[in-house]
Amino acid sequence: MTRRWILAAISAALLGLGVLVFLHPDRMISPGALSQSHSELATDCFACHLPLHGASQDKCIACHALADIGLRTTKGLPLTSPKVAFHQQLASHDCMACHTGHQGVARILGKRRSFSHELLDPAVRGQCQECHAPPATAPHRGVTANCAQCHGLTGWKGASFDHGKFFQLEGPHEAPCATCHVGDDTSRYTCYECHAHQPDRIRAKHLREGIRDFENCARCHRNAHAEDDD
Repeated sequence: MTRRWILAAISAALLGLGVLVFLHPDRMISPGALSQSHSELATDCFACHLPLHGASQDKCIACHALADIGLRTTKGLPLTSPKVAFHQQLASHDCMACHTGHQGVARILGKRRSFSHELLDPAVRGQCQECHAPPATAPHRGVTANCAQCHGLTGWKGASFDHGKFFQLEGPHEAPCATCHVGDDTSRYTCYECHAHQPDRIRAKHLREGIRDFENCARCHRNAHAEDDD
């Protein structure tokens, strides 16, 4: 008899807990307060979750229209400070892979997943200028070349530039950048800063040899010794 009462009490307790979970899921199983932007949904768990299935991506997109993310609010109003609209270019749309609405999740699972360029559609991964403004630093000023020449997709730091692909810096050519890139404008260069490379002397020498296209020196001269590397 006692055993039956114990089982009945346990069953009643479990039933009561089950009812409370469905009636007050925000208090029973919530992993912490919602983020400020979702605070108005604090007592409406099913606005984002499906029963017994967790957060639903379909419910996210029902409020956050894909075409508006980064540009407009969920009510369709323009953002006062628009963000970079890159969500539209993702290869797949898995909101929970990067986002969580509960502040407690970060404490349990650690920081949210950082953005990876691998999430972007391969066709747009090289279109850096769509999301990034050109840096104002001297080596980047005026540069229109492909960013991938120096930078990878895993981080801004760790960039590498092989000057030897264009002109080998050796001997007297191991000079400050501004010697050839006047005003630190790396989008152009000049060889007319050294005593042996004056415009009139270079022009006369090339014309004597029948060369009339001599403005782009590095097209033929890739180092201090090469006469023609083409």
